Amino acid sequence: MKLAVVGAGIVGLTTGAGFAELGHQVECYDIDAGKIGLLTAGAVPYHEPGLQSLVERNVAAGRLRFGLAPEQLTSQAEVIFLAVGTPSADDGHMQLAPLWAAADKLTAWPGGGRRIVVVKSTVPVGTADRLEARLRSRLPADCEVHVASIPEFMREGGAVRDFFEPARIVIGTNDPETFERLDLLHRRLPAPILGTDRRTAELSKLAANAHLAVRLSFANEMAALAEQTGADYPAIARVLGMDPRIGPHFLGAGLGFGGSCLPKDARALVRLADEAGAPQTLVAAAIRANVMLPLRMVRKLEAALSGPSRRRVALLGLTFKPGTDDMREAPSIRLATELLRRHPGIVLTAYDPAAGEHAKRALPNAVQLCDSAEAALRGADAAILVTEWPEFRKIQAEDFKNWMKRPILLDGRNALDAETLNAQGVVCIGVGRLPATPSDALGAAELTAFQTEVEP
Repeated sequence: MKLAVVGAGIVGLTTGAGFAELGHQVECYDIDAGKIGLLTAGAVPYHEPGLQSLVERNVAAGRLRFGLAPEQLTSQAEVIFLAVGTPSADDGHMQLAPLWAAADKLTAWPGGGRRIVVVKSTVPVGTADRLEARLRSRLPADCEVHVASIPEFMREGGAVRDFFEPARIVIGTNDPETFERLDLLHRRLPAPILGTDRRTAELSKLAANAHLAVRLSFANEMAALAEQTGADYPAIARVLGMDPRIGPHFLGAGLGFGGSCLPKDARALVRLADEAGAPQTLVAAAIRANVMLPLRMVRKLEAALSGPSRRRVALLGLTFKPGTDDMREAPSIRLATELLRRHPGIVLTAYDPAAGEHAKRALPNAVQLCDSAEAALRGADAAILVTEWPEFRKIQAEDFKNWMKRPILLDGRNALDAETLNAQGVVCIGVGRLPATPSDALGAAELTAFQTEVEP
């Protein structure tokens, strides 16, 4: 089948390269000339495991091509996927201008006949209906266009795997023939295919991410309660996860959620619900709780380290999750901003194995970016593990003690072996649990302060 993808971001590029791998002919377009130039030259501009080799293989095989002008897509492709970005403002309003602009470039095709336009972008409910009406209003009657919604459920850092091993495929369309064609297109993927109407498909994506946001915020609020009552949240999470009605996923406590999906989609759902007269109070509360988590970590640092304004503090990890270079709404941004605002004399160093230029653009200029964990930790009075990159688990207790002025670690993801580190003279303070027995690095008085001063 001949396919086209408009939007060469992670979702669009993975979708295009994935279908090319399945044997289809795919044209991938983007208005960003620099991005298309890189892709044409064989370079994938994202840190996404497996995507580089997938693109290279299918370009070499002649099944995947790139371009800038989508005006002739409808004359060449049977199915056109729209995978453009739809960022949201703080009030949850999704910016659909890129979607409309892409759709408006789709022109009439010689000889007429059917074409299918698939919305992969995350959009408000009713967008596919509006798009179909918009296209039909300006295309000739013999150019029969049908719009479907197939929401993406890809995770950054695992997009390629999620394309080839999806948990489910949702096809939203009001036309049986369109469903049949799209069902055939996706049938080689090992996942149940659920057919719905377009509005249900659109809302299912927003609902899925909003549910995850609520679950994560619940985990973090329960961790705060565990700290205040002397309980151990990681053990509680294991208890919860063993309940088949709950399951073990998305119960980890830490610095909260970020990235391009969960915060945006949760805000969009709240706005949509308010406008529809069905307020989503749980989701709204989850968003508020998430925003406060970096500030809570700042308070932990203040309780564990006297005089932060005179201290050197290292941030380990900056991206919103490991396996990606994405800094969008990463907790590290608010954490660094709050530390610099509350303690003007503090020296912040940071290291992330993938963030690169994205970190330079996103973080305050005062943050000193380093090229290794050792460089960031050297001479630090304390360190905060922000992103649970695997390499940080390999740092030994002796390394922390040799590199740092005082080996105090605030493990913002419960990723380190706190028991072992504490036993070897490194104070490791996790999330949802109290510090271990005081060591030389953290005196009993400071430990008492930590136990009494940190508020949920």
